[in-house]
Amino acid sequence: MNAGFIFPLRQLHWWLGLALAIVALVAFGLALLERRRKQRLACFADANLAPRLALGAEAPLRRPLHWFTMLGVVALAVTFAQPHWGQSWQNIQRRSHDVLVVLDTSESMRAINPPPSRLERAKQKIIALLERESADRFGLVAFAGGAALQCPLTRDHGYFHAVLKAVDTDTISEKGTNIAAALKEAAKTFKDEDEHTDDFNRDARAILLISDGDEADAENAEKAKERIVEAAKEAGKYAHIYVIGVGDPNGVEIKFPEDLERYVQVRDADRTHLSKLDEETLTKIALEGNGGYTRSTPDNSDIDQLTDLIAKLATRDVGSDVRLRLVNRYQWPLGLAILCFAAEGLWLTVLPILRARRTRQPQTSRERQEEAHAKV
Repeated sequence: MNAGFIFPLRQLHWWLGLALAIVALVAFGLALLERRRKQRLACFADANLAPRLALGAEAPLRRPLHWFTMLGVVALAVTFAQPHWGQSWQNIQRRSHDVLVVLDTSESMRAINPPPSRLERAKQKIIALLERESADRFGLVAFAGGAALQCPLTRDHGYFHAVLKAVDTDTISEKGTNIAAALKEAAKTFKDEDEHTDDFNRDARAILLISDGDEADAENAEKAKERIVEAAKEAGKYAHIYVIGVGDPNGVEIKFPEDLERYVQVRDADRTHLSKLDEETLTKIALEGNGGYTRSTPDNSDIDQLTDLIAKLATRDVGSDVRLRLVNRYQWPLGLAILCFAAEGLWLTVLPILRARRTRQPQTSRERQEEAHAKV
């Protein structure tokens, strides 16, 4: 279809309903103003005498004013909808952000809280963001007890999606949850990017950390948090850090995988672990990285919020392309609206002249009759 508007055609009924409501409101307002005008005139003169005393008081003479106003409002509504038709070749400048996803793949991400698991929920959120930021470059860092770059920054979203799908809790062999190492790996990725491309632009970059923030080693938890904060400060020099917390602050009990007990000797005290969403630590990371924090939600309201934050970042030029695009024709309805409102003002100027001509015609007829009688 070689026509459209500024909004998707599937939203046409909403925009049409809003436009009709505005037009109806304007029509009601005009009718109310005309009624009040007649009431004010009735206070000074009889309804039959008002047209003779007030220039332009007749309803037929004033009716075009209403039609000009209504047509002008309709034209304005069409102008705001920005109709597009016809095609022309246009130079499209492509701009994008760099989004480096830092994904927690530790054992705590296997918890079925939220279902199907924290890791699967995190992947769903990443895919939802990928679909909305189709022009951006994406990269992936997976971490557990250590961290490793799984996918460099790329615009090949198909490749990124394939790598993301293959990531699981066995991707990083070193067990644990080392967020500091993950942030250092993210900072190193951007640092290497700067050295090779000489294109440093911190405000066009984002680090997206998705984790439950759970630190399994309770004995060294405080020292680990200090290292995390320091790593967040360093990574914040290269990109804004946004965090999505996955899990439940009340915690859920997770068990050490039974299939691994054949290869690893596990103490009874370590067979189970209460894994909680550590929002305090995750929020500190976001603050140090000059970004934002949000908790994962069943719907995609968290991704909506994240998309809005990323949209506020600066963009970088990634090239241009010539494409055949529909031409915005908003000038036509806008010109019609201007003509309608100008015609309304012109009609107000002409009204006294028309009224004067209509009042002189009967007098001229009587004068002719008197002259005829006088001649007789």
